[in-house]
Amino acid sequence: MNSGRRIAEGGALLALYCILLFITIHVPLMGTITLFFLPTPFILFAIKQKLSWSLGYLFIASLLTLLIGSILSVPLTLLMGVTGMVIGYCLRKDKPLVTAFISAVLVFLGGTILIYAGSVLITNVNYIEKALDMVKASAEKPVNIMGSLGQAQRDEIKTQMHDFIDMFYTLMPSLFVLMSVLMVLLIFLAAHPILKRFSEKALRWPHFRDLRLPKSLLWYYLITMLLALFVNTDKNGYVYMAITNLFFILQFFILLQGYSLIFYIAHVKSWAKAVPVIILVVTLLFPLPIITTVIRFLGIMDLGFPFRETFRKKG
Repeated sequence: MNSGRRIAEGGALLALYCILLFITIHVPLMGTITLFFLPTPFILFAIKQKLSWSLGYLFIASLLTLLIGSILSVPLTLLMGVTGMVIGYCLRKDKPLVTAFISAVLVFLGGTILIYAGSVLITNVNYIEKALDMVKASAEKPVNIMGSLGQAQRDEIKTQMHDFIDMFYTLMPSLFVLMSVLMVLLIFLAAHPILKRFSEKALRWPHFRDLRLPKSLLWYYLITMLLALFVNTDKNGYVYMAITNLFFILQFFILLQGYSLIFYIAHVKSWAKAVPVIILVVTLLFPLPIITTVIRFLGIMDLGFPFRETFRKKG
């Protein structure tokens, strides 16, 4: 491809990105949707061009961001731009979709952490800790005005609420990871129809029912569970935070494997396609502990035993 055509395509994609960025910044409701389309121009450009051209494209996009928004919008362009470049590079090199997804998640996670750390260093304010302190203060007010409760009951409720909020703060690293996974997944979903229409490097999604996580994940889960049960650590210490976050992430993946098994059983048994979807939606909207435990148990059984082979033979 000659330089003139590269510049023409880059200009068109820059114009598309500027429109998406303008809507994202200045149109609140619609901007929540266009946010997930921001990496798409970078994906399309990186699929066809070398890394050096992609970096130049990102630099020009950052300059245009100053005109559309402000200097505070530049980190958003850098985050979405680098994420899109990584996805496009993986597609250009014909990497497996899983590799592209994991690479994008790691880049998005690292960028998010850098942006948050930079904001804390510049403003000298830990926004997450400040927000949680405000939640604690606001949660105490309705408890204090409950005249029907004794002082001991009110103190117990306050302690439980504080423990819950503190657990949320402890799990913040895991929540950052899950947020990155969800954001990249939505970015992939947004880019899929556009890539299918304008690029030969389409995103070929495997069926969710065919998801098979490594069996070693089960051993990590069991070891972490034992550490959580028998290792006495300070709740404010790094060891406790590391074990709690690792256990939370592993539980999430085990739960994901359980849902995959449900979809696989529904496929083998020729259930209506809406059945596993309804199960997924209902259990996510109403996450009762007993239901979550059952689905997690299915995930453990799927990793540890040949359940799928049994259902396939019976099916």
